[in-house]
Amino acid sequence: MVRKRNWWLAACALALGAGCTEDPPAVVTDDDSGIVDTDTGFPPKDTGNPVQDTGNPVEDTGNPVEDTGTPPADAGMCAAGETECSGACVDTTTSAANCGSCGNACGADQTCVAGTCTTPMTCPSGQTSCGGACVDTQTDATNCGACGMACGAGSACMAGACRAVTMCPSGQTACAGVCVDAQTDNSNCGACGTACTAGQACTAGVCAARMCPTGQTDCSGTCINTNTDAANCGMCGRSCTAGQTCTAGACIDGTTCPAGQTRCSGTCVDTQTDNTNCGACGMACASGLVCRAGACVMDVMACPAGQTRCGSTCVDLQTSGTNCGACARSCPSGQSCAAGVCTCATGQTLCGAACVNTQTSNANCGACGTACPSGQSCTAGVCGITCPSGQTLCGAACVNTQTSSANCGACGTACRAGQTCAAGACACPSGQTLCGTTCVSTQTSSSNCGRCDNACASGQTCAAGACACPSGQTLCGTGASARCANFQSDRANCGRCGNACTTGQVCVGGGCRSGTAPANDQRTGATVINLAMPNQTLAADTTNAANDTTFPTCSCTSGQDVYFRFTLTAPELIYADTIGTSWDTSLFLQTSTGANITSAGTTNGRTCDDDLGFCGGGSAGRASQILARLAPGTYYLVLSGCASGPATIRFQHTAAGNGPSVQLNPTSTVQTLSGTTSGTGTSTSGSCTCTGGPDNSYWWVSCPSATAATFYATSCGTSTTIDNELEQRSPGRTAGPNVCNDDTGFVCGARSTLTSTLPAGAGLHTVIADGCSAGAYQIRVGVGTCAAGRTYCGTCIDPQTDNNHCGGCNRQCGTGTFCRAGACVTPPSNDTRAAATVISMTRPSAILPANTTNARNEGASSSCGCSSGNDVFYRFTLTAPEIVYADTIGTAWDTGLFFQNSAGSTITASGLTNGLACNDDGGLSGCNLPFRGASQVMARLDAGTYYLVLSGCAAGAANIRFHHLPVGNGSVTALNAGSGQVLAGSTSGTGRVTSSCCSGGPENTYYWYTCGAFAGGTFSASTCFRASWDTELDQRSAGRATVATCNDDVGGSGIFSCGIRSSINSTIPAGPGLHTLYVDGCTAGTASGSYSVNVTRP
Repeated sequence: MVRKRNWWLAACALALGAGCTEDPPAVVTDDDSGIVDTDTGFPPKDTGNPVQDTGNPVEDTGNPVEDTGTPPADAGMCAAGETECSGACVDTTTSAANCGSCGNACGADQTCVAGTCTTPMTCPSGQTSCGGACVDTQTDATNCGACGMACGAGSACMAGACRAVTMCPSGQTACAGVCVDAQTDNSNCGACGTACTAGQACTAGVCAARMCPTGQTDCSGTCINTNTDAANCGMCGRSCTAGQTCTAGACIDGTTCPAGQTRCSGTCVDTQTDNTNCGACGMACASGLVCRAGACVMDVMACPAGQTRCGSTCVDLQTSGTNCGACARSCPSGQSCAAGVCTCATGQTLCGAACVNTQTSNANCGACGTACPSGQSCTAGVCGITCPSGQTLCGAACVNTQTSSANCGACGTACRAGQTCAAGACACPSGQTLCGTTCVSTQTSSSNCGRCDNACASGQTCAAGACACPSGQTLCGTGASARCANFQSDRANCGRCGNACTTGQVCVGGGCRSGTAPANDQRTGATVINLAMPNQTLAADTTNAANDTTFPTCSCTSGQDVYFRFTLTAPELIYADTIGTSWDTSLFLQTSTGANITSAGTTNGRTCDDDLGFCGGGSAGRASQILARLAPGTYYLVLSGCASGPATIRFQHTAAGNGPSVQLNPTSTVQTLSGTTSGTGTSTSGSCTCTGGPDNSYWWVSCPSATAATFYATSCGTSTTIDNELEQRSPGRTAGPNVCNDDTGFVCGARSTLTSTLPAGAGLHTVIADGCSAGAYQIRVGVGTCAAGRTYCGTCIDPQTDNNHCGGCNRQCGTGTFCRAGACVTPPSNDTRAAATVISMTRPSAILPANTTNARNEGASSSCGCSSGNDVFYRFTLTAPEIVYADTIGTAWDTGLFFQNSAGSTITASGLTNGLACNDDGGLSGCNLPFRGASQVMARLDAGTYYLVLSGCAAGAANIRFHHLPVGNGSVTALNAGSGQVLAGSTSGTGRVTSSCCSGGPENTYYWYTCGAFAGGTFSASTCFRASWDTELDQRSAGRATVATCNDDVGGSGIFSCGIRSSINSTIPAGPGLHTLYVDGCTAGTASGSYSVNVTRP
């Protein structure tokens, strides 16, 4: 702003003699602008000429300036925030001519923002660039109406002007100075500035899909009455033509509208519901409003009284379990909504997020978080042990004192060993008597025979309450020395009690005779068995032996006997048999003190056997078989029988493990064994890593007639979670008694699998469940025999190809691999039709690398020989008919090539007179490819998707040469080799082949192929003097660098003029491939007709 100072100069001129200073009067009138400048400095300090004025207005440093006719701007006269530049007051923060400082002008395409020249940014429609930001000057409180125009406190920007903020009624909110209902306002939904998108409406402060009133349809975010809307008549987007109206959803002619409708701009509408003519023609509802009863109202679905719209549904927020108190507020499971609040049912308390009954909840007994100890339950809000009816709390357990042997009749009253508790009283079982502290049968107890403490003599047994010697024996002696003697063999009682044979004699048949007793005739001279060998044959002869011991409960043990001794350092399974011995033997075991062992330590074991055994007593029914699980210690094996003579004893032993030993009967049907290992293991395999854990064993005995077979065991595919190890032991196996496996690997991981060969004949066999740690396990076992080349893995499989048993049982190939020659391999990516390699058809030739070594046969086959081997797939799509060629010339192995359609069916017809849709050996006619070598195919295929399949009688790496060339709309003819050929034909219809020459007409196609030995040559063709119309010739070789050679008009003059006819010469590349010639025309519809063409084809 410019303010004149002439008044001050004149005053000074009149008053110089009176000491006029440069201070102007305190109050002046500016004749330039009408604005009064007030100097508030007091007192003004005049320091001379010029005088410094430290008050307000600012210091005037002029000595009064000469008036040049253009009054200079008085810096003291510019408003706050302005600067005097060239006599004018400007704002240097926004002035483009004085941006930041006087004279600093911005460029033509720049603006001054905050004292800096900036290139203006492009803002969306309706917005303005202010200070580097795009704002809406109609609503922006800091740029209201224009950049920098800020509204003061208590006001807002409305329609580009600052207005006082409105005090809104209850339920409404001031947004940009306007009172709105944020529960229903589409531009301020839930909060100021939160706008709903097109097609949504604001309901209960939430943007949701728009719900149009009854009778209207949502068309691109606007509710429309499609019965009357001419632009959406009957359905969205269907417009009536000029002069038509939309009536009942149909466009009709005429100017008369049905009752209740009004004609607006040529269309009959219902002004009660039409959004563009609401209440009257041309009265359009704004965005977010709909027409109801002729008035534009908010587009919100009306809900019945007491309900609120949540999404597209009206709900009662007081009772809705999914909208309790507010939309989308769901009550947790077990709670219900009452008065808009989620609450628990009567009698329950909210503990955390769950409603519980604190009177019965074990986790919240009496109060939230009060948990009852293990074994206690919550009753009436108190933790305690509550016993069922009929039981009594004894200590910390509920028991039935009527039947509990530890609490019989009362807590702590324990019954004696063998007694049971019945009706609260201890008693021995029926038929037994309490002798001392033990219940025994006085009918059979050798220590209490007939009555308590009545012990039978050595060798006697108790039968029916009376002591008696075994059949064939007699009681000799009295008192403690009494024992049963066999008069036929007892040297101390030979023939009768007390008749002892002299030294050097033996008792045979009840008489003493001279003879030498065997060295192991007595226990003290027992033969020691060397346990270093798991399988051995013991020689024995009882001919001159005496009878020194018997096994009363085992038949035929009173004959001559001999002894063998062995010592175990760990639990073992012991097996012995006399199979092959001709006389009636018996075998039994005794402790180190000579006591008969009656418990085998395993179910169905035998510590004494005469004839029965595990195999029916052998072929003669007189052999013996025993098996027992024995703890560490010294034991005797006794050979006796009903007769005597030489014998051989097969003796076998193997580790039993620290756990139980269970009999197993393996068959070809796979069985599942379950168990748990615990404690400290005792069995070690020696060759497997993980054998330090506890171990359980399973045993079985084979018979003389058994043949060699494969044993299979695995924990793969079971519930086993520990790192287990499996061992199979057969002491009689000459190849090695122990076979083990720790980790199968592959997908089985730390679980184990083994197979072993069980030897033929009689003997002991075991499988041991071992591992690196203790725990539960499952094992599947079986025994079987398979044909040559196959392996028993629960069933007979081919380990060369079986994906689940690749190279061995349970060596399962992982995802994406399969079994090939006993190894898991990864197939090529195009191994299946579904994963076929896509051939790019942008070039007419390609070399496709392939390798079928690790491919599978997907069932693709044909009738042309070797097509059932490994195969890979290539897919291509034709948009028009083409001739497709492929070969494997140069591949060393016996290949096969064939085409399939999109459904995977093999194509049998080539569609060409000399084509092949499938080829194994030999190739196309005349190519004479080597037998058991390369393949060659060529076919005419219509538009569609196809597969090229490489297979063969062998497998390996290969390169496929792939060519394809288009087929014209006319005839397709094979072109033979030769010079000066004249081909005649006629074109018609609509062409399909285009080239760089004029080729808009229909065309006929001539094709040929070349073989691997082709040396190349020159091709020529001409229609000169052979057609009356504008021809075009196009020769293509798919494998040539420049695929197409064409000619439209030869031209020329005089008698040599070809004019609009055509002539071409091209080089045909050496080697195999596909080639074509097209006789075409220049113009569609006119360049066609009869022709002849002179052709030379190498």
